[in-house]
Order: sequence, then structure tokens, then C-alpha cells
Amino acid sequence: MQSGDDDAIWLMQGWLFTYDPFWEPPQMKALLHSVPVGRMIVLDLYAEVKPVWINSDQFYGVPYIWCMLHNFAADFEMYGILDAVASGPIDARLSEKSTMVGVGMSMEGIEQNPIVYDLMSEMGFHHRQVDLQVWVETYPTRRYGKSVVGLQDAWRILHQTLYNCTDGKNDKNRDVIVAFPDVEPFVIQTPGLCTRTSKNYSTMPSENSVLRDASNDAYDQPHIWYDTIAVIHALELFLEYGDEVSDSNTFRYDLVDLTRQALAKYANQIFLKIIQGYKSNNINQVTTLCERFLNIVEDLDVLLASHEGFLLGPWLESAKGLARDHEQEIQYEWNARTQITMWFDNTETKASANKYWSGLLRDYYGPRAAIYFKHLISSLKKKEPFALEEWRREWISLTNNWQSDMKVFTTTATGDTLNISRALYIKYLRNADSLGLDGMDSFGKPASL
Repeated sequence: MQSGDDDAIWLMQGWLFTYDPFWEPPQMKALLHSVPVGRMIVLDLYAEVKPVWINSDQFYGVPYIWCMLHNFAADFEMYGILDAVASGPIDARLSEKSTMVGVGMSMEGIEQNPIVYDLMSEMGFHHRQVDLQVWVETYPTRRYGKSVVGLQDAWRILHQTLYNCTDGKNDKNRDVIVAFPDVEPFVIQTPGLCTRTSKNYSTMPSENSVLRDASNDAYDQPHIWYDTIAVIHALELFLEYGDEVSDSNTFRYDLVDLTRQALAKYANQIFLKIIQGYKSNNINQVTTLCERFLNIVEDLDVLLASHEGFLLGPWLESAKGLARDHEQEIQYEWNARTQITMWFDNTETKASANKYWSGLLRDYYGPRAAIYFKHLISSLKKKEPFALEEWRREWISLTNNWQSDMKVFTTTATGDTLNISRALYIKYLRNADSLGLDGMDSFGKPASL
């Protein structure tokens, strides 16, 4: 490097130090000192959750940048750790023997959770910790252009719940709608239900299927770190005071996102109750709740269509717009469709970069769930094991067809966000304290919470 530029330096991610036990202090120091100090800058890549600088003697004297990672695969999830963002860079800079030389953002996707990126964008200009009580209280006024007390109350709740994740877990959206489980139903654990040893056909694995072990990422439980009923109360405040700022595009964005968040968690629990019904051979429960789940997907698609920030069309059109000829246009659209659905070869399927986009729910996620539900119901009716391999074949076929399709999706929002959100709240969430069964609320927490 220096043969081409005398001032060249290494810029190295510090991510490897967060997950690989090989990197004990001697190994870290040896790597970091393999070039002269000052010729390398380390990105403390995930410092808001797993700061390496604290336990590495400030990277053993090597300069580093305090980074917020926050998002994986550009997934949609209302999530953040505002307190860590407001204090972490300041604590690092003022710490003893600090070698911090800057702040940065290392997210895999940025077009979500504006409040998190608004705050982080300020941190390079603050000399002391941000007073978040004041900052959050004034945030809706800055964002919507008008001071509304009810919305200030709503954002206080969101700060204390969605944006106060302190469990140290990576947040990767695993909502059932967008990250549908690829397992036999009995693998999915539900509270107080029959186990794998049941002699019901519905709970026995198919004889010839190859299952991934349940403990080996077979079914990633959606990440819940907050009081979901409190979040629904914040949504109620958005709906109650929304008329005062309904002309604000940023308010409509936040309302879509908050409604989506609440309904997605509701759908997660509906799915678990479908599995509960399957394990107990209750075909009426399974049929009824499968229909409800698919209705939620359709209704969510309508909600998402009401704001341009939640449309599939712009993603596909921007990809096609880069093409120089028709052949490239076909390839680029296929690339764009594949990137957000399934990455696979002959042995593995992966839906990593899932998205809550109108068009994607209606034309892909909904039909995918319907295929799985079809096989659930067929298994109960025929008293046969769940046809896992047949489900996979149909899912892959659906995916191949969707990825190769060239259907044009709109780039223009349609519908009144506030009215749609109010209708969906009434339809699904108004009686949130009694949505569940067996003493559980609709999101899997005790109903008393």
C-alpha cells in the first residue's frame, strides 16, 4: 500500500473481535501491532451493543472509530438503543487513555428507524452526553413541524420500549410474515402444548424428511424485548392526535411503521396458535386462524401501500434504471427480486434481506404462507405427517417464478394512511389485553403486563 501512497493506512473492521473466542488479548495485540501504530484505524463496528474498546485496553493504543451498526440486511424493525447512542461515543472519548478518533455508522441498511439515525448523526458534534428526556420530547416537533403533546407522550413510550433494547441480542427481523419458518410444525415450540412424543399424526415427523435440529436455527423466535401493550398504547396516541399532523409525510411514515410493528407481532402469535391447533388436531382452529393470518398480510399490504417509503416498486425500478439494454434490465430486476427473497443453492435456502414492502407481501409472502397452511390442513384431514419436502418444492417454485416475473409495481402511494391505520387498529388491536388464549396476550407475554 505504501509503495503506492506514502500516507496509506489500514482501515480494519473490529467485528471479528466480538464473536471469535480465538481473539484473546495476546492475539489481538499481535494483529493490531503488526503494522506501526498510527498506520491502522479500527472500526469498533458494533459499539452500541458490544463495544470492544472497553475490554481491549483501547485497542492496545491503536486509533479507532466508535461505530453504530444497528441494522442487519436492511430489515424493517422498530428497534434501537437510544441511551447507548446518546452516551457511548462520549464515554469512549472521555475515557482514560482514549484512542478514539471519530464516530461512524456501519449499518447494513439505513432506510428505517429515522430517530436512531437522527440521533447518531448528531453525536460527532456533542461534547457531553445527550439529555434524552429533552431530546425525545422535542423530537416529534422537529419531525412533524408542530408541537402536539399527545405525540410527545407517544414518543416517550417508544423511547422506553422499542428504542430501549438492552438484552444484548442482535436484532434480525424474524417475524413470521417475512421470515417464514422452514420446519415441520412439531419443531416449533408453543407453551403448554403436546410434544414430539405425541402419537397424533400432526406431531410426528415425516419418515423420510431431513430436519434441521430445533436448536440449530431451525426456527428463530422473533425478538421481543419490550412491553407490546405499551407500544399499542403509543399507537393509540398516534391515532388520537394524528389529525393535527396528518399532512406531515414523516408522521404518516411513522404511523405506517408503528402499525406495521404492532400487527406483525400479532401475526407472530396467530401463527403460534395455528401450530397449537395443529398439534392438538383442531382443524377448525387451524383453518380459522390461517385465514386470519392471511387477512393480516393482505391488510398490511394495503397499509404499506399508503406511503412511498414502503413500496416494492421503487426498489425494482431503480435497479432496472441502471440497465443499458433490455438484457441487462431483465438481469438487474432478477437480481433485485432475488436479493429480497431467497438466496439458495442445491442445499440451502435463505431469506435474509426480507422487507415489509407493499407488493411483496401480497404477491410473495402471502402466497408462501398459504402453501404452508395448505399442507398443514391437508395433514390433518388425511391424518398424514406434514409434507415438508413438498412444501419446500412448492415454496422454491413460487420463489423462482416470482424472481423471474417482470410484473411492474407502482412507485406511487395510494390510500389514506390515518384512516387505514385506524381501521386496522379496530379490526385487530383494539382489545389488545384479551387478544390471546390461555392467559397469554396476543404477543406471547403474560396478559397482566
